[in-house]
Amino acid sequence: MKWTHVTVAVAKGRILEGTRRLWTDAGLVWPIREKSRQLWARPTDQTPGVIIARSRDISTLVARGIADLGVVGLDVLREYPDPGVIQVADLAFARCRVVLAGSKPVWPEGPTRIATKYRRIAEQFFREQAHPIEIVSLSGSLELAPLIGLAPYIVDIVDTGRTLKEHGLVEVATLFESTARLIANPALWRTKPAVGALRSLFCQKSESLDEKGVPL
Repeated sequence: MKWTHVTVAVAKGRILEGTRRLWTDAGLVWPIREKSRQLWARPTDQTPGVIIARSRDISTLVARGIADLGVVGLDVLREYPDPGVIQVADLAFARCRVVLAGSKPVWPEGPTRIATKYRRIAEQFFREQAHPIEIVSLSGSLELAPLIGLAPYIVDIVDTGRTLKEHGLVEVATLFESTARLIANPALWRTKPAVGALRSLFCQKSESLDEKGVPL
């Protein structure tokens, strides 16, 4: 299979590291040098092209046809849904949880203030619970909110839960589990056989990786 006309957009951070391992485990040459600040590599016959971008921009790149496929976390797809992309695989690495946490392991009583960077996800979750909330939007350091009196609860993404414990917080509920997902442009998915071939290759090799994207 030649990959000359296939490009994959990959989210920075844990998703990027896991994708790089999946890529090389699939026998493909990762086109960006280690420790390089390069964000784009053209596709060649031997390997697809790569675009490295912020997680919330991956869907835009795929929907606009700049990339044929994208690798991004489910949490991002749920917070920033884009009708211009479809999910075509759960790659099963970069596993983490979106949780409700507070200083005590008890469900909120009455109208509750929630600090989060996941406004859409939090609002939908509490709407389903028929529980009134006020959202305080923060971009980071959510663990501080209960400590400084900004909000008694937070909705955040956690891996091991260590950061919560270090700030005296406990998990109250798990909203959902998030993993790396492979997304595609619907039109290109239907018309470019190489896109489906790469998806099959990734799915075969993702079974040989652990939840962090490390070969077993």
